Amino acid sequence: MRVLINGLPLFGERLAKDLQKFDKHSSYIFFDTYYSKWAKIKFFFHLPFADLVISMNGVTDESGSLNLVMKFRKKLILQWMGTDVLLAIDRFKNKTINTKYVDYSKNFVDADWLRDELLSVKIKSEKLHFKYVEVNSPIQKYNSISIMSYVPQNRQDFYGMDKIIELALIFPNIEFLLFGLDKTDKIIPENIKLFGWVNPNVFNEYLRKTPIFLRLTEHDGFSLAVLEALSFGAEAITSFESDFVHNANTIDEIKDAINTAINAIEKRNFEPNLSVIEILNKEFKKDKIILNYIQKLKEIADN
Repeated sequence: MRVLINGLPLFGERLAKDLQKFDKHSSYIFFDTYYSKWAKIKFFFHLPFADLVISMNGVTDESGSLNLVMKFRKKLILQWMGTDVLLAIDRFKNKTINTKYVDYSKNFVDADWLRDELLSVKIKSEKLHFKYVEVNSPIQKYNSISIMSYVPQNRQDFYGMDKIIELALIFPNIEFLLFGLDKTDKIIPENIKLFGWVNPNVFNEYLRKTPIFLRLTEHDGFSLAVLEALSFGAEAITSFESDFVHNANTIDEIKDAINTAINAIEKRNFEPNLSVIEILNKEFKKDKIILNYIQKLKEIADN
């Protein structure tokens, strides 16, 4: 089986390497067709020999690469992300949505709410996980209550920066550790610490030491950061309802969720949530997720 993967490299490149590692008899090649002209050229030359193409985006506008996929009558998977669903909803409302790739492909999501949102714009999809957790070594006991979140420099409002500032004022004795952000024009209290972009290993070490993780986005897919936080035993508070998390949106709801999380941590005598770690290590184990994905690819390629 020859599989080409295109789209943004954040997940596509990693997925190609993972699939190749677990399936030596097939070929999985990633092409960054969004930003690289050379990758587009290489994609064109590999396409005639491919059995299947995975787009790491749900596409509802025009795509030269996917036009070629349809021209060569290659099987196609659209692996939808949160932003792609938002674009589809907006284009559906504005009557500018292009569904030719959607109708041609198999459509997959990794969160129940994304499936429901796509269905609201008449796009049927199936849930298929491709994100997994490594088997991590949790900290034995937290030193204190602290809260961690990720806020990109250029998307502060989307990632709930105003809410985080308000929460920091409500909980002045708790440190809020923000990654991805190294400066802001907003006035922030002293208990908010900005770390900017850090190496993934550094980020994971802070996840290991921090008992509460916030994800207060305006919209979301199945967040890998939340999954990783849970895998270290943290209490996760998110704006979208998911397994193992405290779901909250308004300031009052988030404040209550933080207090609930603190109570849970204190009841465990500041130990991480080992029961959730055990479940994640079983349900989101790397080999289970990747082998299941490979099985789905083979089913599609063979039909």
